[in-house]
Amino acid sequence: MDPAVKKETGYIAVWVVLLSLVMEAVFVITGYWNLSVLFGNLGGAAIAIGNFFLMALIATRAVERGLDSGKPEDAAKRVKVTAAPRLLACLGLCVILIAVFKTNVYATLIPLLFPRIAIAFRPLIDRKRGVKAPGTEGSDLID
Repeated sequence: MDPAVKKETGYIAVWVVLLSLVMEAVFVITGYWNLSVLFGNLGGAAIAIGNFFLMALIATRAVERGLDSGKPEDAAKRVKVTAAPRLLACLGLCVILIAVFKTNVYATLIPLLFPRIAIAFRPLIDRKRGVKAPGTEGSDLID
């Protein structure tokens, strides 16, 4: 497995755990916390991290195959083809958690947004650490 996949999945996992703790605190403060919130949060967080891991793994393998075949544009097509089935699998797992295990709907679905929040904050964190995004040299909009 590519070390970048491990590193980025770890980054996402840390953000998901931190944001999950914040969400749990909000449920506690508002008085709506119960075990269905905890189990929904745990399930939703696991699904979110797993989805990101699969996406990163699929993207890495698609790029490797695209470079090996001499057709790097095929990599984007392969990743796009897997997006819908991954989304359906995530939704299916959430439905199972909510319907069968009676988890809180909001606590189950909200963690699916946490990886997007983590990705949105990544450039700010990298900029603060002095790390430049690869392939952005000479870009006035990014620099």
